[in-house]
Amino acid sequence: MNRLAVGLAAAITVFAVTEAGSQSQSKDNAVRAGQSVAVTTCISCHVVSRNQPLEPILGHGIPSFEEIANRPNVTIDSLTAAMKVARWHDPGMAPTLLPMSHISDTQRAQVAAYILSLRTQP
Repeated sequence: MNRLAVGLAAAITVFAVTEAGSQSQSKDNAVRAGQSVAVTTCISCHVVSRNQPLEPILGHGIPSFEEIANRPNVTIDSLTAAMKVARWHDPGMAPTLLPMSHISDTQRAQVAAYILSLRTQP
């Protein structure tokens, strides 16, 4: 009976470690996918990475992704909700939805995961 308990405990530990590793890998994949979407969809208005070589063409005064990540109470849910309804902030431009409102829910969640990966403050 003792061997069975030890074997069962070992199997549970292996499963838990594998599951945690799988979740971590899934999160890493989402962050990488979000970064890819950001550099193709968001870069014209936002500074999307710390080492971005070019300034955004549009969106003067729009916060960088790092600034957004460090706002209090920012979550994946709040970011994805904001991306669905975001409009141009410049009063001189038509109040149309921004490009990020046209990406899929999955892509919005990936971009949100990427943004939160830039958080420098706890």
